[in-house]
Amino acid sequence: MRGNDVQQTEDMTTFNYTLKDAQAMPVTPIDPQQFDLARYAAYAAEADQRYAVFLSKPDGVAVWQRMRAGEVFRDACRDRRESLRLQLGGLAKSLDYLSDAPNYLEPWYGIGTTASAFGGEYDWFEGQAPVVRPLYKTIGEVPPLVPRDFDQVPIMRYTLDTIEYFLDQTQGCVPISWSDLQAPLNVATELIDTSAFFTGMIDEADRVKEILSAITEVVIRFTQQQSELISDQLARPGHGFASSRAGRGIGLSTDNLVMISPNMYDKFCIADNIQIGSRFGGVAIHSCGDFARWLPALKKIDNLLMVDAAFSPQTDPDPNTPEAFRDAFVNTGVIVHARMVGDPPEVLTLTKRLWTPGLKLIVVTYVPDPIAQQQLYHDLHTLCR
Repeated sequence: MRGNDVQQTEDMTTFNYTLKDAQAMPVTPIDPQQFDLARYAAYAAEADQRYAVFLSKPDGVAVWQRMRAGEVFRDACRDRRESLRLQLGGLAKSLDYLSDAPNYLEPWYGIGTTASAFGGEYDWFEGQAPVVRPLYKTIGEVPPLVPRDFDQVPIMRYTLDTIEYFLDQTQGCVPISWSDLQAPLNVATELIDTSAFFTGMIDEADRVKEILSAITEVVIRFTQQQSELISDQLARPGHGFASSRAGRGIGLSTDNLVMISPNMYDKFCIADNIQIGSRFGGVAIHSCGDFARWLPALKKIDNLLMVDAAFSPQTDPDPNTPEAFRDAFVNTGVIVHARMVGDPPEVLTLTKRLWTPGLKLIVVTYVPDPIAQQQLYHDLHTLCR
């Protein structure tokens, strides 16, 4: 483990800004040849079955004990061999916990994948995730966006080669998700200065819609290309979500939604999200921060499957109010994917506020002690009957 990745803190009521990754756990890297593939495959198959049963029901709870190797989501992603060793260490560690969805491999290589199709390139800083510097200072500078051949884009080519490497080293027996493609709204601010893009929504609305449409097409096409490679090991909806080979839909990180009004989100983003979801069996939306005010707009996405949010102060410095999500999504069939870094009593307290009959709920736990987590798993299932 490099850096401070221990997610539990003494003060359970505030976000610890000194942590590099509040949701990470320390893992011991494992070489592919030393990984117990048979044991993991049996564990993942059982978890897939539980996930499928959860999806089939009109309400209920599933518990996902997430095993996030923090270094992978920083500069360790630059070395696919080290990334795999770290992730296999996480998968091996996950076998000590109870979970209704398996942990899975990710060909994570920063969040600039889609932007790279239009010329975006990474800057690397030691110990940090790569970043894309915007290419354009104003909307007016943006030419008609025509993506390059994906196979000729270094970031995309690296991602595809990583998928092939992961499949080869695991004998095609371990679930793998797509890369972290991000929603078009997020990608746009990797290409264009953020302030200029947001003001362009007011001053140059039609041009902004054209830009988002071009980005949407790349998200769809590159996701399809990855799907063909991963084949029957595809874990959905993907990055950051409890995922499974029994899953459906595509996960989109949409953090920029809190930077615009719900009405602007409705005007510029919903149609593109629906279009992406229509190609992959629905859409799952993630945002950091408190985005309860945007829930009515999100519910206009007619193929919305899941909404991911943070509910504890150790997960996010601006956590969401459980009751807002409970009331918004009860009896809708939309899954609330609730991230809760914290000890078991805090997770149970928050879940009591969030749960109600008629809700589909995934509680994401990050409890280090296996015995405590196993008890929490049973307590959550008992609570949400």
